[in-house]
Amino acid sequence: MIWPFSKRASRDSRIGIALDPLRGGSVAVIERLGSRLRLRHRGTCAAPADGDWHSGLSALLGEHHEPLNAVASDGTYQLLLVDRPNVPDAEIAAAVRWKIREFMTTEVDDSVVDIFDVPPQARGSRNMVYAVASQSESVKQLAHQIRGCGVPLESIDIAELCMRNIATQLEQDRFGIAFLLIRGHQGLLTVTRDKILYVIRQMEIPSGIDDAALSGEAMSGVALELQRSLDYFESHYDQRPIRDVVLAPSADGISHCAALAEELAVNVSLLDLNEILETPDQLTPQEQSDCLLAIGAALRGPDIVELAA
Repeated sequence: MIWPFSKRASRDSRIGIALDPLRGGSVAVIERLGSRLRLRHRGTCAAPADGDWHSGLSALLGEHHEPLNAVASDGTYQLLLVDRPNVPDAEIAAAVRWKIREFMTTEVDDSVVDIFDVPPQARGSRNMVYAVASQSESVKQLAHQIRGCGVPLESIDIAELCMRNIATQLEQDRFGIAFLLIRGHQGLLTVTRDKILYVIRQMEIPSGIDDAALSGEAMSGVALELQRSLDYFESHYDQRPIRDVVLAPSADGISHCAALAEELAVNVSLLDLNEILETPDQLTPQEQSDCLLAIGAALRGPDIVELAA
């Protein structure tokens, strides 16, 4: 998932890359050593004013030429949860493509569409799938930027699945974890248990959360959306309650954690990537934040099923 570009190579290292016209670019190279994960390389660069990432990306990659998984930028794709069509597996992608036509903000005929499953719901026996749709031109442009640097582009993912890749590496995932990323006025939430993704939620966060004095109303809104997502997970999938909420690292992560802990009756903690990755140097919260999605892309596991675009 989402859009495969080449056959998977049998290597222990993978590059993850995130190119964002607002936040800049980031690269991470992860090496798997059995159960250990080593961050071999990381780097960031500013977004180019002319939209040409070639020079900055080439500098970030250096001599690394491992298979690469890229992250689609914000605003270049739509994520929709829909009923799984009652058709043979070979026809699901085409049936979903037709099903989401009326919900898309762009023409489906000009888009690439892929799907990934979530577990069947316990109540009502509804089977759902997530559909991801992006304009074909956006996917082609991202692929062109990367291929121009001479690295093998293996696939393009979305931020939510990169978050899943990180969450499933955490010890809390065994019993269930809600992983929250706050970026400006947007929140991304994944709920996983025992390496299975159940829930994805996108949140709009009111202004004030990035201020030095956090808006109590804004944090209460985040907590409410979080609790609703946890309740949905518990009731629709007949699961034990989630007891751990983990926030993605950020410069304001400590204050965000404290604010949410006052609102929620669960354990709220801040992720420290130094605890799950072997790193040459200790990463600061800001460095972790800058490279988070690139690291998540590089953690794309061998068990991920690729679906045709």
